[in-house]
Amino acid sequence: MSIDPEVIDSSSSADFNAVRCIPKWAIYGAIGLAVLVVVGILKTLLPLILMGLVLGCIWKQAKTH
Repeated sequence: MSIDPEVIDSSSSADFNAVRCIPKWAIYGAIGLAVLVVVGILKTLLPLILMGLVLGCIWKQAKTH
């Protein structure tokens, strides 16, 4: 005895209302990757910003004297 699969009629809207299931590991992996990217960008930009501020202060002091 064979098992008949469910058939959804082509005119039915159940096809569009179906919930797409994303695995939790994919969500956690994407969040972890985003955190690593943000930390990498901050580690690159923060020293450059601080160096620019220090050089700006030195330049300002050199111009006034």
